[in-house]
Amino acid sequence: MAQPTASFIGFESAPVRPIAKTADGKRLLVANTSNNSLEIFALGEDGAVSHQQSVAVGLEPVSVAVFNNKAWVVNHLSDSVSLVNLTAKPAVVERTLLVGDEPRDIVFANNKAFITTAHRGQHRNYAALADVDGAGDARLHRPGEGRADVWIFDANDQGGTLGGKPVKILSMFGDTLRGLAVSPDNKTVYAGVLNSGNQTTAVHEAVMCYGFEDDEYGAYPCQVLDGITSPNGLAQGELPGGRTAPGINANGEYQPWTSMIVKYDEISGQWLDSKGRNFSNGVRFHLPDLDVFAIDSESLREKNAFSHVGTTLFNLAVNPVSGAVYVSNTDANNATRFEGEGKFAGSTLQGNIAQSRITVISPQKQTVKPRHLNRHIDYSDLKGNTGVKQHSLSTPTQLAVSGDGQTLYSAVIGSDKVAILPTWQLEQDSYWDGENEEFDPIILSKDYVPVAGGPAGLLLDETSQSLFVFTRFDNSLVRIDLTDHSEKQRVPMNTLEPEDFMAGRFMLYDANRSSSNGESSCGSCHIYGDTDHLSWNLGNPDAANGKNPQAFPTEHLTELGCLLVGPEDESCQLLDIINGDGDRRTFASMKGPMGTQTLRGMHNHGHMHWRGDRSVGYFGEENGQTLAEKALDEKTSFKNFIVAFEGLLGMDIALPASVNAADKSPDVVSLEQDIDKFADFMLRVALPPNPIRSLDNSLSVSAQTGADFFHGARRADGSAEDTPLNGDSADGVNCQGCHGVDHEQGFYGTRGEIAHGGEIQILKVPQLRNLYTRVGMFGLPDRPGFLPSHTKAHQGDQIRGFGFLHDGATDQLVNFLKGAVFDNGEAPCPQGLDERYGCHFNVGAIGIPDENTRQGLVDYMMEFDNDLAPIVGQQITLNRHAGEAVEQRVALFEQRAQIPFTSKILGGTVTECDLIALGNIDGYQRGYFYEPLSREYRSDSAAEEKLTSAQLSTLAKIAGNNLTYTCTVPGKGWQSALDYDLDGILNGDEEQ
Repeated sequence: MAQPTASFIGFESAPVRPIAKTADGKRLLVANTSNNSLEIFALGEDGAVSHQQSVAVGLEPVSVAVFNNKAWVVNHLSDSVSLVNLTAKPAVVERTLLVGDEPRDIVFANNKAFITTAHRGQHRNYAALADVDGAGDARLHRPGEGRADVWIFDANDQGGTLGGKPVKILSMFGDTLRGLAVSPDNKTVYAGVLNSGNQTTAVHEAVMCYGFEDDEYGAYPCQVLDGITSPNGLAQGELPGGRTAPGINANGEYQPWTSMIVKYDEISGQWLDSKGRNFSNGVRFHLPDLDVFAIDSESLREKNAFSHVGTTLFNLAVNPVSGAVYVSNTDANNATRFEGEGKFAGSTLQGNIAQSRITVISPQKQTVKPRHLNRHIDYSDLKGNTGVKQHSLSTPTQLAVSGDGQTLYSAVIGSDKVAILPTWQLEQDSYWDGENEEFDPIILSKDYVPVAGGPAGLLLDETSQSLFVFTRFDNSLVRIDLTDHSEKQRVPMNTLEPEDFMAGRFMLYDANRSSSNGESSCGSCHIYGDTDHLSWNLGNPDAANGKNPQAFPTEHLTELGCLLVGPEDESCQLLDIINGDGDRRTFASMKGPMGTQTLRGMHNHGHMHWRGDRSVGYFGEENGQTLAEKALDEKTSFKNFIVAFEGLLGMDIALPASVNAADKSPDVVSLEQDIDKFADFMLRVALPPNPIRSLDNSLSVSAQTGADFFHGARRADGSAEDTPLNGDSADGVNCQGCHGVDHEQGFYGTRGEIAHGGEIQILKVPQLRNLYTRVGMFGLPDRPGFLPSHTKAHQGDQIRGFGFLHDGATDQLVNFLKGAVFDNGEAPCPQGLDERYGCHFNVGAIGIPDENTRQGLVDYMMEFDNDLAPIVGQQITLNRHAGEAVEQRVALFEQRAQIPFTSKILGGTVTECDLIALGNIDGYQRGYFYEPLSREYRSDSAAEEKLTSAQLSTLAKIAGNNLTYTCTVPGKGWQSALDYDLDGILNGDEEQ
């Protein structure tokens, strides 16, 4: 019996539209995300359901919709849509459509299928789509590019090319879309941006004036280096002064000169700090903040766009009577500074991170009206308002509207509830003006329906007076009686997830557990365990500075300027104020803006946070100074986040100084136990495969140029030759010298060490696997210590306000790579430039030699190595209707399933994927597993002979047969195809 070669890994793909009903009302369909399957239930007249069949689809299905007796299942990790023939007995996947990266939702209108995806993915460049409007290069380096993609297919004829041929790929001016909805007349499709932003950005630390407004350096204006005046900026390119006060913490300790978050003011047209000062000259773009797009279902063109709907948009629904569009969303408060009590600086985010809302859009009146669902919360009472949480709603997701248009239902995953809201109160301003009868959560919450298990999706079936709810925490289908709101049925569904993995999921979302007011949770910023694509200033002025114990192998490189040039060297002067107090081992209590990091893929990468400052904390610290001494104990570091529950989320709890404290309260012990479960869950969630890199795992020509330099002999930073003044220490490194890449150790850009990259703080060296997700901000002024920015001229409208590096203040990686530390020491300063631009930083053969290499490094980081090969998740369906291109794709799968691949989380040396084939053969559900050594397929019946590739292909092409080939996660194929319960008896034999 084959066993998995590594522990379970998940992906935490988010259900979007997980439940659908057939047109005849006799069957209910559920996209079973954790089981990679579509569950088919018989639906009785009274609403009772009974399970009929489980159909294997793609990896991580998140949505399902029905058209002409076919279920279209959106597979988030497989970048595919499974077309399931519901009339076949048993039901079967008869075709697999290939779409863009990470598809999320699907609706039908005017005989077209509309599918939301990211503006990337290998299939965009498939040759057969060359004449499709919107296909082709994703143009990752082009400013002003719409990246809100909808793939549109003819629902009756998907085309004869591999994976189908869309009628159009519509790219609108926003970032990646999530939810969809259709107007009552079927003429309009509405699409909402998931991480749409809120018109905030960060002014780069090197663009800012020196110091803080309350010290001797920043008390007066300065001019930006390039002297450019942005629209509505101060005259002559001026900034009003240093960073917003305070420049010291409550202990009087100096703080670092970081970047600063600013927010666009619609009235003045200026970018303002939290004090209202105009920093427009530090920003070189506009953010129109287009959140929801209206698409004409006939012309397939965008016909309208709506702004300021929310920061993070989850789902959409349309009122069948009024035509109003409801959007479930949260609105981030990242323009407010600091966690903690807020005493010294008079500002805190504690308990007020992201407000849960329903925004009402009137397409007829062109109005957008955000409605805060928790207006009963007193945010000035940070932790003493536990009594209000019973009325609170946190993270509303899928929506449904009653047939009479009077009632809106919302699954609320962070509150274990389904909210029932009167639509007239949401739509009419009179319920929001503070007079007479008002929208009152305390009154309305009496009708909220408690649904344990994390409600993540729902379907309203008024015919049977039932509300069906998909619960994510326990993977169940729940039936609620609409007449008395009682739970009538709970059907657990099969899952591939282990119980100890599932047990910690609730801690990501559950705001009742996390906060005293019932609104804030870890998932408020870490959207579905990922990121909100914002930066936050979560320093704590009330706290003291700390000490950094982490390994710093390149520490002596920071001293080279002082050592070799002298105290007048710019880098030497920077060390006097590094980390604020000039101590390279300081953790400043006010760290400045930091981008929300993904919680995915943290295994094997050491300490948490951009600075690694969770290396010390409540559960302990690591003191090793070399790689050999370090434990890279991610679990301890993750658990050190326990302090955020009190300091940031606003939990009403008094945590002691450490886990070793005596006489801990039962609440403290309970929280310690729950965060242990949370760590066991979150540290097993992986990043998805890279969607930019070729499916054969090869690099593009440009990326290969970058990889050769990244891993090559030429030093990128430090000194070209070692100086005897530093003994045996190396005085220069190539890119890999800091950004370690070692697949056997699970290192993909970091080894858990810290380094100094010419910034104002010593930071942990970051991993590099998901940089492609941060594309879309273009516009950056010139900065001291950097070659001129090629985007310093105002770039006009852009789709996002945060880009790269720890604070998101760098618009493009190429502008980061223009830093002085990477200067080409072989060449003098370009004509017209001087040492202010960092072009005298190096001496000798060191640094990035030319622009071709610089761009190659950018492209390599877009295609960077990953724990999973790009082929993982890819699939295609083979039957008698399939053409030669399908068999060629199967051949590619077989090839990649033979290629050795090293990944620590997959158990060491495996192959790029486990190739499986699932479907119907001669009227039975069958499974086949590809054995790379014999290059044959083993079936799910032990007595059957193995089949060659040609034999299995011939079998699949017999009339009535279908097989879907999937490159699944290495080590998981045997269970998925042959022995689901791993009991040693193959699936086909158990059925006999």
